[in-house]
Amino acid sequence: MKQKRFEFTQTIKNAERIVIKVGSARVSGAEHEINDFLFSLAGDIRELRDQGKDIILVSSGAIAQGRKVLSSYRNEKTGSSVREKQALAAIGQSLLMKMYSHFFSSVNVPIAQILFGSNDLAAESGYSNLTNTFQKLSEWKVLPIINENDSVATEELKLGDNDILSALVAILVRADLLVILTGVDGFMKDGKTVPFLDEITEEDLSFAKGPEGPGTGGMNTKLKAAGILLQAGISTAVISGKEKNCIRNFLNSNTGGTLVSGKMQKKNLSEKEIKKLFGLGAV
Repeated sequence: MKQKRFEFTQTIKNAERIVIKVGSARVSGAEHEINDFLFSLAGDIRELRDQGKDIILVSSGAIAQGRKVLSSYRNEKTGSSVREKQALAAIGQSLLMKMYSHFFSSVNVPIAQILFGSNDLAAESGYSNLTNTFQKLSEWKVLPIINENDSVATEELKLGDNDILSALVAILVRADLLVILTGVDGFMKDGKTVPFLDEITEEDLSFAKGPEGPGTGGMNTKLKAAGILLQAGISTAVISGKEKNCIRNFLNSNTGGTLVSGKMQKKNLSEKEIKKLFGLGAV
């Protein structure tokens, strides 16, 4: 396993376009923990951009932020119905972006918000409109921050957890690498971190746990996302977001966490192939 991982170290270091996925737990909870994380994240992304790398951020957290704000002025517990989640996302999305704006402006990185869902991709010209937006933001050196449009998404229309959304974004922008930040040291099996996987098996999925924080996913959806990207020849890293400068350290040393990478060369999938891969119907 160590030898396999070593073989891919240079590939990881040479990744030019990287999608980073931030889960709800990283941007909710104690204020000092959020601030420490965002300070480190902004610094890492600024350094990667200075190296000429193109970075795209996928962030959960709108619902968690909305729940936090609502509880601060209403003594009312919120449940998990679709209507409540939609309303909480509407409250929290602007607050989430305000946090990102504060920290990225401090390192002189302009940001843009992109919210989309399955309906947007299914609509005529939706796919091309989205990819054109990504391309133009990349040309302008603006950091896209992406979330599913939870305020209008229903369970039937949702793309799924943002781990799956991040895999979709990685394919749409033709990324070289997806980095998923989580609260644990990668994929654990029998109490130990699995450093490298070149395929995702049913046994692996059976070991992967479900949600353990404020988000909707868990290690299971992270491995599923990585399995999808294997089909497109894109590598995935699942690493702890609790460590300072975790992204920078991973790219420099390729140690820690779980790397999922196969021998397939990166493929430029067609719109039809992408929609089929994510169950979005025919073009």
